[in-house]
Amino acid sequence: MKKFSLLLGMLFLVVCVAFSQRTITGTISDDKGETLVGASVLLKGTTIGTVSDVDGKYSLSVPNEGGTFIVSYTGHTTLELPIGVSNILDVKLDQGVLLTETVVTALGISKSDKVLGYAAQQV
Repeated sequence: MKKFSLLLGMLFLVVCVAFSQRTITGTISDDKGETLVGASVLLKGTTIGTVSDVDGKYSLSVPNEGGTFIVSYTGHTTLELPIGVSNILDVKLDQGVLLTETVVTALGISKSDKVLGYAAQQV
């Protein structure tokens, strides 16, 4: 009888843990509507996260209490989105700041490459 009650208790614990989470799914795209491959989705304050697949889709199991998603992708703005009651959260990321060309000389002085008297390497 003790083994049965122990087994029943462990089964109850496993079922409670399984039902205390929910799965959030969605698609990550840019402002033009194109899906983003490899965009990062992270639950704020935890190590729970994932990346979007080839179709821009992601799926992440989160606690029922909710929280905030941090969605980021290289070259785009980072968003913090609260998790609502819906299990589907589609995200559109705006294009971020574009890098401009800068030349740094050996002395650490920034100049335009056109005013230099010597060749400048581009990276």
